[in-house]
Amino acid sequence: MFTKYFIKLSTTNIKDLKGSSFQILKYALSRDIEVYRVFSDKRILVLKKDSKQVWIDTSLTSKTNPVGMRIARNKHLSKKFLKKLGYPVAPSINMQSNDDCTQISNQAISEIGFPLVVKPLRAAEGKGITTNINNKDLLLNSIQSALKFDKKIMIEKHIAGDYYRITYVADGAYAVTKNLPAYITGNNSNTIRELISIENINNKERRGRGKLKKIKISEKTERFLASAGYTFDSILPKNIKIPLCFSGFDGGEYINVTKKAHPYFIEISKQISESLGLPIVGIDIVSQAINIHPKLNNGVIIEINGTYPDILFHNKPTYGEATSLIPNLIDYLFS
Repeated sequence: MFTKYFIKLSTTNIKDLKGSSFQILKYALSRDIEVYRVFSDKRILVLKKDSKQVWIDTSLTSKTNPVGMRIARNKHLSKKFLKKLGYPVAPSINMQSNDDCTQISNQAISEIGFPLVVKPLRAAEGKGITTNINNKDLLLNSIQSALKFDKKIMIEKHIAGDYYRITYVADGAYAVTKNLPAYITGNNSNTIRELISIENINNKERRGRGKLKKIKISEKTERFLASAGYTFDSILPKNIKIPLCFSGFDGGEYINVTKKAHPYFIEISKQISESLGLPIVGIDIVSQAINIHPKLNNGVIIEINGTYPDILFHNKPTYGEATSLIPNLIDYLFS
């Protein structure tokens, strides 16, 4: 068997595996599933039990439909797919790097109207995205920023509401979080860069060591500040509170709201998983409330995460009950 050429893993030779790869390994071994590491410096694993084997790279599996994954990775294709299924999405237009930025900007302002969002078509983790754009200068600047990450970008309507993530496993299991950004509050003295540092230091027991991550100073943070009309060097007025990121990934909070999710959102996730052939999928939603049908509060689906959907943050939400989906994923892959 070819697996003889790989590194057979056990609880004693895990080495540098961490995160979801470590949790997958731990659960697989508890189920008497053999685990092999293909490369010593990569997270690619082969899971084998009897005559069945599955390849896994983080949450990407050999049972993932490559065509479905391609659709999910492209924000334009995934939006067209969602519209075909009759699901709510925000109105948008696309542009390429060789298009006239001013002309496209004028078209977006005329056809969609402020506020707007600009995002690269294929970038992940919020890279190159600017939200809540309310003027033409910021729109033009945001287009140039997005084009650094992809030659094709999308300009869409900014929908007011909270940001939710549904992670759905093809066996029917799911978890839902309400994702809140990290905030800082001005004191009319320190710059925003200094306020971020102060927040990280003052809450170091919670940030980095606990359930909250440190607030990152990055290009994504810079885009959030631009949406609010600030830079890292701006001195924030006293008692003015501004968001710095999308979610817990960059220092915000994850709140477990699984039991509150409206059945419509779960059905959406199920159909996307089945239609695209994705054993695990993350669905990003903006809505005024997760327990209300989106047609009643202007809720929309903003993204499908089908390649490497994060699965671990459900294990350690900032508030609420922990939910582990790894057993469901592994059991489904070997069913």
